[in-house]
Amino acid sequence: MNTLENGLNVTEIVQRATLLPPFAYDCQPVASQGAENIPLGDLVKEQSRLRRILRDEVLESMHKQLWYAGRKGNVSPLHHQKVIRRDVILTERARLHLVWFDKAIYVKRFDDEFLDWVYFSRVVCGDEAVHRAASGFLLSYARLIEYSSDLEIAKTHGLVNKNFDWKRWQIFRTSVLHHLTDRDVHDRYEYGELRLGRLNQIYRMKFLGLSYFNVHRDYSSYFGDNYMTLVALFALVSVALSAMQVMTSVNGAPAAVFVTSYRFAIATLVALAGSCAALLVLYIALYVWNWLLIFMRRRSQQRLR
Repeated sequence: MNTLENGLNVTEIVQRATLLPPFAYDCQPVASQGAENIPLGDLVKEQSRLRRILRDEVLESMHKQLWYAGRKGNVSPLHHQKVIRRDVILTERARLHLVWFDKAIYVKRFDDEFLDWVYFSRVVCGDEAVHRAASGFLLSYARLIEYSSDLEIAKTHGLVNKNFDWKRWQIFRTSVLHHLTDRDVHDRYEYGELRLGRLNQIYRMKFLGLSYFNVHRDYSSYFGDNYMTLVALFALVSVALSAMQVMTSVNGAPAAVFVTSYRFAIATLVALAGSCAALLVLYIALYVWNWLLIFMRRRSQQRLR
């Protein structure tokens, strides 16, 4: 029988608990880190810290629309992220975990505390919301690190402790997958990889702000990346207008061709003028917003003095 330092054995903990860690005690990859000695008052603080690092209110408010940004349970192993030429970027923000754009994907670091059965049972299982979030986080890593090559990639990028042993991780991973399904985890963690561009669209449609997360920190890169599609569209329209010009220059062309070409040219000019006006308004809005942030930050700093 496994007995902890304070004399309480694992069987007694299981009998008393309403929530349990999503892995067996014998499958934990790390030894107990003294979680059984955490004072009762500190448990609440620790649970509050876990809520902060594992959950995000904004992302949770978008849960019903997340089907648009990703699929449930869709988490590709780290080696496959490399196969599809994605850069794995370490993050400490829960809101960015498994969010991808272009050729990059953000992955939140996996701390040793989530591998400790005693810590999980005493701290995490004391709060149902934290338990579901932590379980979802564990499930995402069980899918990210499927092969020994995945573990090596995780170590290289600082996602896990470099002392992790593959055999111990494999035993732990099997236990997690045995105990958990997508229905057992927090709402956000039902979904796997989320597309940043679509998260930004959902964010704007719910009138929460301009963007969920913006990778751009200057105007040129922002407009350059977001309006290449518009430039390509107008290039196609230009080709169409040139073709219509050739058609109307042919003798004996039907009157319908002249009318259609004329209307299409007018519509193109209106669309071009509208797009230019929209870009100008957006640029001015971003410029004014950034200046407002600067003044607000400056005023808050002056008050602190």
